[in-house]
Amino acid sequence: MTESASTPRLRATFAIYLALIAATTVIGPDTVAAGWYYSSGVAGFLCVALACLGRIWCSVFIAGHKDEVLVSTGPFARLRHPLYAFSVLGALGLGLTTRSILLCASVVVLIAALVVYAAACEEQFLADSFPEEFKAYVAAVPHKWIPRFTRAPVPEHLDVRPAVYWKAFLDASSFFALWVLVAIAAEYRLAPIAGS
Repeated sequence: MTESASTPRLRATFAIYLALIAATTVIGPDTVAAGWYYSSGVAGFLCVALACLGRIWCSVFIAGHKDEVLVSTGPFARLRHPLYAFSVLGALGLGLTTRSILLCASVVVLIAALVVYAAACEEQFLADSFPEEFKAYVAAVPHKWIPRFTRAPVPEHLDVRPAVYWKAFLDASSFFALWVLVAIAAEYRLAPIAGS
């Protein structure tokens, strides 16, 4: 694996999600009401699905261009950090799937802390690398985390680098694998023990 500025954050994210899977087997209620069980499961899945689709959509615009140009179209015209916002949404989905309020809150807070720090570093890099463009971008897109619900400009053509996009696609899709593992871990915790 090649080292980049994001490698430590990616390793920390990986460790958080591995810890979530392990913790889900032992932390949380032993039983949950049917309504909470099904609603949290569906909400968790929907959050993960939206996070995957959103991250894939963002990757069409930024994959292979990050650090080279200031991307300001598509989802990046609605909010400044859509990839990170979708990561927090995915973390919420995984947290809901645990059926544990403690684990849900913990994973969302930890992932949010990581992405807030990463966003601050990125904004400093962009301000240094593209001073005038970034100042105009911040004025045009003032929201870092909450999207504007206005029509965002979408270019007629994009330069997509398939090898980089494929990596971004696999990265986004990994949320589904995590969802399955967290769901299995929650079922393990919630399954009745034979003979009890």
